[in-house]
Amino acid sequence: MSMGASKTYSGIDTDRAWIRVHGRLADEGLIPDQDSISRVTPLSRRISVAAALVAVLAGWGLGYLLWPEGRGVELMTMRTEADNHTLVQTFGDGSIVYLAGNSVLRYPSVFAADSRKVTFEGEAFFDITERRGQPFVIETGKATVEVVGTAFNLKSSDEGFELIVEEGSVKVSVADLPGYHELVGEWEMLVGTGSSMEKFPVIDRTYLSWRMNRMQFKDEKLENIASVLSRNYNMQVYFGSDALRERRLTVTFADNDIETIARVIASGLGLDYELLPDPGILFSEKN
Repeated sequence: MSMGASKTYSGIDTDRAWIRVHGRLADEGLIPDQDSISRVTPLSRRISVAAALVAVLAGWGLGYLLWPEGRGVELMTMRTEADNHTLVQTFGDGSIVYLAGNSVLRYPSVFAADSRKVTFEGEAFFDITERRGQPFVIETGKATVEVVGTAFNLKSSDEGFELIVEEGSVKVSVADLPGYHELVGEWEMLVGTGSSMEKFPVIDRTYLSWRMNRMQFKDEKLENIASVLSRNYNMQVYFGSDALRERRLTVTFADNDIETIARVIASGLGLDYELLPDPGILFSEKN
């Protein structure tokens, strides 16, 4: 393959992709401005941007890969390394995924009108927003999980499959068992290797709290972070203005209490905060 080729692999427009990556890195101040690179050749410019991207991803400890599928929809890859961080991501439909270490999730930038399909390997907790007529489908190497609106923990690897439902119900179809379907309800567990599956009641309900031990957000809207905190800490987050909802933050919370979380967010975004008795947090601009 020639390094000068502008289109490669299944119709991917690499020129367009590099422009998107270059623009994002420039916005974050991670590469020189245009004047300082005006004498750089297109090929060397791509190499320098690629090196900057690799450095940024290494610094994050996770990967975001944005490549067009060739059908007008971008395929997003969310990847975590072997550490104890939980990467938290909110989808456009309001659903939330907590991705544990050594896990990979691939999903379209825009879900189809009739379904929300993703592929996954590793461990994650999914909190899915209910949308009738648009089921959420997770494809793994062992099984396919289909839900409408529910919360559950999923582990899938070459060694086996494990599903624990915290809320609602989940339909599971197993790849190696044609015609087999299992409906898993609240606080039930489905475990197997792919060729056989067994369902049990969940005894230890504290197991799923792993997702809150070390939550990591990358360039996430404050409104989305607030939604995650509200669900996990049973409290409300209020904003002094709608503009604050759009502010973005990269932050990690490690076994923090509400006051510490509020202080970290306020410090990171230069805001004031107030703890409310209901309980809740009010964020506002500094006077």
